[in-house]
Amino acid sequence: MIAPLRLLPDRLAARFSLLLVAAVLGMNLIAAILLAREGSSFDRAIRLQGDTQRLMALVSALESADAATARLLPRRSSTGFTRFSVDAAPVDPGDSHRLPAEEAVLAAHLPAHDIQIREGGAPIGAARGAPLMTVSVRLKAGHYRGDWLNTLAYPLPTTRAWAVKSGLFVPLGASLVGTLLVGLWFIRRMTHPLQSLAQVARAAGRGDRAARAAETGASELREAAVAFNDMQRRIAGLEAERMRMLAALGHDLRTPITSLRLRAELLEDDDQRDDMIRILDDMAVMAEGLLQAATTGAATEPRQVTDLDRLLSRLCAEQGVPYRGPGPVPVRLRPVAISRAVCNLVGNALRYAGNARVTLAMGKAGEAVIRVEDD
Repeated sequence: MIAPLRLLPDRLAARFSLLLVAAVLGMNLIAAILLAREGSSFDRAIRLQGDTQRLMALVSALESADAATARLLPRRSSTGFTRFSVDAAPVDPGDSHRLPAEEAVLAAHLPAHDIQIREGGAPIGAARGAPLMTVSVRLKAGHYRGDWLNTLAYPLPTTRAWAVKSGLFVPLGASLVGTLLVGLWFIRRMTHPLQSLAQVARAAGRGDRAARAAETGASELREAAVAFNDMQRRIAGLEAERMRMLAALGHDLRTPITSLRLRAELLEDDDQRDDMIRILDDMAVMAEGLLQAATTGAATEPRQVTDLDRLLSRLCAEQGVPYRGPGPVPVRLRPVAISRAVCNLVGNALRYAGNARVTLAMGKAGEAVIRVEDD
């Protein structure tokens, strides 16, 4: 079977991180798109700042130059994206509007001059589209005294405009990296209690009832840790009570088993006496196992080499079920424990299926295989 394609990471911290990265990148992408589309006011400010020095120098030159030189200056000063001309009136493209804020900025550099700055409007001339803005300054002296120096600033091409705008993306990228680093650090801090709780839960699954989860983090995580610790305390209490009960049972069974063994030794029938003594010895081992389990947490019946075929044959004869084995099979095992296991399986088969049969065989790797079957 082909496993389904996993689109999301498996760990919770990784999913939170992916969500944060996607959200921050999405917001920055939207900001970049808006910045790229906005353009007009930003481009105006950039063009006005870049052309101010040239415009001031041209105004000063026109007001002080002779007539011949003054006629050449506007054409010589024009560029591919800025066109100068001297006219009797300021340029007023249709559908344009004045920009008082920009006029005040330029008036600080050219005091006592009449200034008009307009945005956009209809195209001027056939060769170009609509200008980004027009700047008109009234000359106070020189050959063109009283005329207007008109500046038509056309939009820069995308390649040149973005070379100027790219500087704005540096703080945008820095904020993106900083936000991601801080967010990832917080996510790691937030999910750390979950990792700690998982480690403590695994320790508890191995039987460590002293393991406790740190009650830190968000309120939901603290509540989960408190509930887990309370569960650990309750389970520890139940196990302690169970151990006390096992210890009491093991201790109380010793006296009657010893008494019955003394009585069994007085029987005259050798077969009955031996069977009863063997059964009582097994019961004594079980009682000792209860005491050991209550004190150390594990039964301590010693392993010993036992003929498994003979053991199973005797157990099946006592239960009245058929048995088939390969002959002597010496195995190092706990005889009382294996007897209890087989007797429980045979008893269940007789109780719920009405019959049972037991076989012993040797596996390919030399292991002994016991089969308890029914119909």
